Amino acid sequence: MEPRFEWVEVVKKRKLTKTSDLRISASGRPGLSPEILQKRQDEETQMQAEMREIIETDERKNDLEGYIFNARAKIGDGGDWLPFIAPDDRQKFEQELQKAEDWLFDHFDGTKIQFIDKLDELKALGDPAQSRCKESGSREEVLRAVRSDVSSYRQVAAAPGERYGHIASEKLEKILTACQDLESWLTELQQKQEAMPKYQKPILTCTEMEKRSLELAKLADEILREPKPKEEPKEIHLDEKDEKEVELLEEEKAVDEKEEPAKGDEPQDMEVD
Repeated sequence: MEPRFEWVEVVKKRKLTKTSDLRISASGRPGLSPEILQKRQDEETQMQAEMREIIETDERKNDLEGYIFNARAKIGDGGDWLPFIAPDDRQKFEQELQKAEDWLFDHFDGTKIQFIDKLDELKALGDPAQSRCKESGSREEVLRAVRSDVSSYRQVAAAPGERYGHIASEKLEKILTACQDLESWLTELQQKQEAMPKYQKPILTCTEMEKRSLELAKLADEILREPKPKEEPKEIHLDEKDEKEVELLEEEKAVDEKEEPAKGDEPQDMEVD
């Protein structure tokens, strides 16, 4: 019977690895050269700038067109600006608006600077009326606020109560005088303002009222912030009868302390076997 297995001698061989640098040279590589790439980038930047200029020019043109129609409605019959623009100024403004509209149709492809300059020319005529209208609409609200502040400070100065009772009367009098001065100024200028035509420059402005109100608040707050003086402890004076009672109580307390046996000295019951 032939053997099923056979012994074979195995020889392990070592592999040698050799490395060497591989040189690669590019030829005909894809893409653009640096010069052409820079040129394309410059063209793209220029296109973006031109598009931005076109968009901004359209926006300025729309601003001019919108102002023409809006201002014409504001100074028209029943318009918000009508009471605040003199008749002669209104007529001149209407003529300039018409000229600007005609110019716009003739220069529809105008430059951004042209549209801006034309709008500034119109605003130089329309802004005063718009400003007077806005001032008139806010005046009553500011007047109420300032008068409310005057009333509050006057009430505190006239009746300081416990909270401000430590402040000298001369200082509180300064607050009352400042309140009276501001109120008199408001009343005088309000009467003059109401007698003036609305298209004239106002003499009672919201800015000036708020400024004077802040001046009053600064003066009053500095005075009212004065802290209360610290109260010194009061000395208690006893009459002869009270002093004797106190002495007797102290003597009784001392006797009780002497008679009280010391802790741990009390007699203890002992058990004897």
